Amino acid sequence: MNYQNMVMSLLPLIALLNLMLYKNHFLHLLLCLEIITLSMLMFLSMNFLLMNIPLPLVSVVMLTLGACEASLGLTLLVLMVRLFGNDYMSNISMSKC
Repeated sequence: MNYQNMVMSLLPLIALLNLMLYKNHFLHLLLCLEIITLSMLMFLSMNFLLMNIPLPLVSVVMLTLGACEASLGLTLLVLMVRLFGNDYMSNISMSKC
């Protein structure tokens, strides 16, 4: 197993572990989700290259969904900072309604 395959297989696991352990800031959660999306895209594209399958449509769809996820997350982050003044996840609570 070469170095690139090892990094590509460990990157989503590290991002998931980071997502579960550090949940203080909303921006940190968004970055972890973006790393998971991009690592899935890298993993799929490398597997398609190794199997000689020309499926660029899957990569384009994954990139489009990743861009939509990033823009929606950034919009939510801006709204959260405007409403609460920071991006702490402890500010989001249903008991304040």
